[in-house]
Amino acid sequence: MEATSVSHASIADVLSVRLVIGWMGLFIAAGFGVAGLLCWPYGQDLARRKQDAVPSAYDGVTGLPTRRLFLVLLKQALSRAETTKRRVAVLVCVLEQFRPLSTSSAAPNMTLAVRVQAARIKSALQPHDVVARLDEYTFAVVADNLESSDEARLIADKIQKTIALPLLIEGQELLISCRIGGIVGPQSGTGAESLLDAASLALSNVQTGNVSIAFASDSTTPFSSPSSQASTGRMRHYADARR
Repeated sequence: MEATSVSHASIADVLSVRLVIGWMGLFIAAGFGVAGLLCWPYGQDLARRKQDAVPSAYDGVTGLPTRRLFLVLLKQALSRAETTKRRVAVLVCVLEQFRPLSTSSAAPNMTLAVRVQAARIKSALQPHDVVARLDEYTFAVVADNLESSDEARLIADKIQKTIALPLLIEGQELLISCRIGGIVGPQSGTGAESLLDAASLALSNVQTGNVSIAFASDSTTPFSSPSSQASTGRMRHYADARR
């Protein structure tokens, strides 16, 4: 009888211990499950932030390449130029002096204006050329497979003519000018980033407010085309109209 009682007591103790362990395991599992549910949105947000932190290859407004992809395409163009013994022009174009015809009009839709001008720049190029958006109003161009530096100037002049055309946005007529800086490569010991920086430096040497074109090789006055002078005349007309 005593052996039987002891046996039953031992079994009860074992079952009690297992039951306690089972409940503890259940509570621990439930705790991990709750913690996982609480941390799930944070994990998604963290993954989204990491994805957003990676520079995009294409601009969200115009659909054009950004600086990151532009430099890759420029490197490829320079590599082809070394093989074909042709020239590559890098142009940096800044849109400026957005002038509405009427001062009483509401503020123009600049997002739409930038999209239109991006399409205009692209239309002035050959299909194999590249145009990218570097900044809010700054575009960069790779004109590939050129025979001489003169072709680069003609392309810059064509872009400027296209930009200078009157622009009708939501019933408002805008006059937009641009400044263009450029450089022709490839040049010994100069990579894609250096060429882009040189074109930007040439752009900074162009006088603000004067519709003109300057190349890094220019040692004196920036190149100014007849179309530039005509554009300046139209801008003065619109400025007088505003007064």
